[in-house]
Amino acid sequence: MRSIPLLAVEAETIFDDIAAAKQKRRRVRMKAVRAKVLASYQSYEDATPEVGGLSKAVMTTLQKDAMRHAFNVETKPMEALRGDMLKRVAVARCPFCGISESTTLDHYLPKEQYPEFAIFPKNLVPCCSHCNTKKRDRIVDAGTDVRMFLHPCYDIIPDEEFIQVRTRMAENALILSYRVVRPEGMQQQTFLHLRSHFTELGLADRYRLMGLDHLGSQYPSLRRAYGKDADADRVAEKLSELAGDFEDVAGPNYWLAKLYRALSENEDFCDGGFESIKVEKVVASSPP
Repeated sequence: MRSIPLLAVEAETIFDDIAAAKQKRRRVRMKAVRAKVLASYQSYEDATPEVGGLSKAVMTTLQKDAMRHAFNVETKPMEALRGDMLKRVAVARCPFCGISESTTLDHYLPKEQYPEFAIFPKNLVPCCSHCNTKKRDRIVDAGTDVRMFLHPCYDIIPDEEFIQVRTRMAENALILSYRVVRPEGMQQQTFLHLRSHFTELGLADRYRLMGLDHLGSQYPSLRRAYGKDADADRVAEKLSELAGDFEDVAGPNYWLAKLYRALSENEDFCDGGFESIKVEKVVASSPP
């Protein structure tokens, strides 16, 4: 969960370049709806971040198909736009989850429902394939009228700590659990939005699994900190430093920052419990 910068491009130019690169029938259909599409672009910008209730542009079935085709079947201008959006360092890590590499473009407003935004750069969110698949074509929760997912380009991630990690040792194993909590003073609407994003993308389980995987790489440094003197305070200090580094770079709710902060306060983990995260080397056996 994090914010990302918008790509500095002219949406009107993108539309015209892609339309010009299409075959005649689709080019004609795109040009026929150009004014409607550009008007929709303006409505989108005026409504952000609450774009979930936008009216759909009136277009024929063939015109809608032409707009979707503009994204699905790439021309050189569309290929260039995709590359420009994905190759930025700022979006290398998926903004929806903060875990995986951004390899796809998600339509924040789905192109099946809103074909007018199929090639609108401000509606295209670089993300990982896992989040893209999980998000699908959902927009607003019918039960709460809350948008189900954050828009990384427009929603502001609160500074208040709303992600918590519980850690405990059980039978020489580290047990992790992530959850979203409502801090004092946070508006209910904001909390519901954050919780929906967290729940619908399955982030609790993904953070837990990736957290345990990530910790394995930290075992050697924690073992050195513990040393022959079994100094649990030095382990706690090491974990706290790591938490601070992640907080400085990615904010207080970054999933790794929360993990290391919680572990630095877990006396059992610091006092030798970190042995549970040691990863045994796998040695490939030679064929007979």
